[in-house]
Amino acid sequence: MSNTIQEQIQQKLDDLQQQKDCRLLLAVESGSRAWGYASTDSDYDVRCIYYYPRERYLAVRLPRDTVEWELNEVFDINGWELRKSLGLALKSNLTVYEWVDSPIVYRTSPWHEEFRHVLKEVLRPRRLASRYLGMAASTIHRYLMREVVPYKQYFYALRPLLAARWTMLERNPAPVPFADLRHLLPNDMQSVTDELLMLRNGSSEKAEGPAHPAADAFIARELAALDEMMKFMPDEAEPDTAPLDDFFRRVIAHA
Repeated sequence: MSNTIQEQIQQKLDDLQQQKDCRLLLAVESGSRAWGYASTDSDYDVRCIYYYPRERYLAVRLPRDTVEWELNEVFDINGWELRKSLGLALKSNLTVYEWVDSPIVYRTSPWHEEFRHVLKEVLRPRRLASRYLGMAASTIHRYLMREVVPYKQYFYALRPLLAARWTMLERNPAPVPFADLRHLLPNDMQSVTDELLMLRNGSSEKAEGPAHPAADAFIARELAALDEMMKFMPDEAEPDTAPLDDFFRRVIAHA
């Protein structure tokens, strides 16, 4: 990432805080750049968790829980308010867990690490893995059942499948970078993955080409295998909201 881009992002985050009267708990890169397989023309998907000064919560009308700050060919900047983010974590929302563990951090705060910890307190691995499988299945049905396939969609199927397997085995959120999940691939898929990465990383965002039979076969087998594994994972009770409530109150008390 160039210094110019980094400086622009920092300025845009400063402007966001000032104009929206909010404070950033974190701001990170999301999507293909964080996963490690951006195309030549990928934009910067900057995602924020923010909170307001305490007085804004002591009102009949609560402040907005979503901010859409910028969307163009270079930057896609938006975020969620802290209360909304904690509520989504209770529902095993993948996005919240991926943002907090992104390897590309633009802005952090003293609350960042504790936010990561409190999310793990309400983690439900079975539910999270199910979300990943749903993401992979959706990609397969929408994009990979064709003769000509967008290259990037192979990774929108492969990574969720590997993340689901990781979550089932480790009972923890999966690492965000694809490289940290590759060891879960069988040996015969490593060279296939290298080939797909070369096509993806050296092409534009919309690049496409003939379907890859070996990749298609593995993805179908892995989805079926993980669906079967899911049947043997025990159901999970609703998590206690007390850790989230306590965290939210302490952040706002210092706002």
